[in-house]
Amino acid sequence: MNILITGSNGFVGSRLMYYLEDKRHRVWGIDNSEECNIENHPKTKIGDIRNIEDLRKFDDMKFDVIIHCAADKHDFGISKESYFSNNEYGTQIVTEYAIERGINKIIYYSTVSVYGHQDHPCDETADYLSNTVYGDSKFAGEKILWKWQKADAERALITLCPSVIYGPNNFANMYNLINQMHKFPWLMVGNGSHIKSMIALENMVDMTFFMLDKFKPGVQNFNCIDKPYLTVKQLMKTIANNDGFSMPKIYISLWFAISIGKIFDLLGKLIGKELPINSDRMKKFGTSTDYRAEKIRELGYVQQHSIEDVFKQTCEWYLKVNTK
Repeated sequence: MNILITGSNGFVGSRLMYYLEDKRHRVWGIDNSEECNIENHPKTKIGDIRNIEDLRKFDDMKFDVIIHCAADKHDFGISKESYFSNNEYGTQIVTEYAIERGINKIIYYSTVSVYGHQDHPCDETADYLSNTVYGDSKFAGEKILWKWQKADAERALITLCPSVIYGPNNFANMYNLINQMHKFPWLMVGNGSHIKSMIALENMVDMTFFMLDKFKPGVQNFNCIDKPYLTVKQLMKTIANNDGFSMPKIYISLWFAISIGKIFDLLGKLIGKELPINSDRMKKFGTSTDYRAEKIRELGYVQQHSIEDVFKQTCEWYLKVNTK
C-alpha cells in the first residue's frame, strides 16, 4: 500500500514510518515540526495539515490509505483554541484532501479520553462523556470523519482509541512516573487499587498494521489497551522490579493531594502560567482509567509485547539517558 502518515515525526508516527516500511508498505509523512525523538524518516515533509497546500506537496502520489496521527495532545500548556485548531480543523482539512485525491480509507488516532472518567470499565459501546478539552477536540475530529464517511457509502474509516502510550524515547506520563520512582520514591497518591490503562508503542504500531487489511465500508472503532489490565500498584511494582527503581514509602489520600495541587493552581494563576503540578493532574493520577480492548482481540489481534518486557526496556532507556 501507499500510505500517508500525518504527525510522522511524533512518538507514534515516527515509529510507524519505519515499521510499515519494514512490512513492505510505501510510506510518506507530514509533520509541522522537524523535531523527532528518533531519526527523521527521509520521506517526511515539513508542513501543516491545516494548510491544504502543504498536503498538496504529495499530489504526485496516489495514496491508498491515510493514517491520521497528527494532534495536539499534551495534558497541560495547550490552549483550547490550539486543541480544536489542530484536532478538529486539521482533521477537516485532511478529509478535504482525501476527497480531492479520491482516498477512501482512513485510520484515525482518537483517544479513550472521549469516554471521560466513568465509574465502570469502558469498551467501545460506552457513551462518549469526555470531561477534558483534549477529549472534546478529538471527539470533534471523529465527528468530522463520520461526516466524511457518510457522504460516500464506499468510504472506510477505522478509529483507534489508545490510552497512555509508553515506551523508550517517550517523555510524557509514564516517564514522569518512572522518574519519580527513581529519584523520589517516597510518595504515593491514594492506595493504588484503581486501574490505569496503557499501551506500549510497539503494540500500538502492531495494532495499526493488523488493521490495514480489515477495512470495510463504514465506520469501525477499536480501543487499544495492553493486557493484563493493571492497577496503579501493580504497575509500580512492575517498574520497581527493575534495578534502580523503588516503591513509594509514604501514601497520602487523594483529597489531600488535590488540596496540594490547588495551591499550585493558585500559584499558576498568580504568575500567569500553567504548572506541571496542579489539582487536575493529582485528580487524574488518582482516578481510575479503566478501558477495555477485547473487540480487536476478538478480530484476531494477538499482543506481541508484554508489559513487563516493555517496562524493562523503558527503564533501561531511562537510566541510559539520565546517567550521561
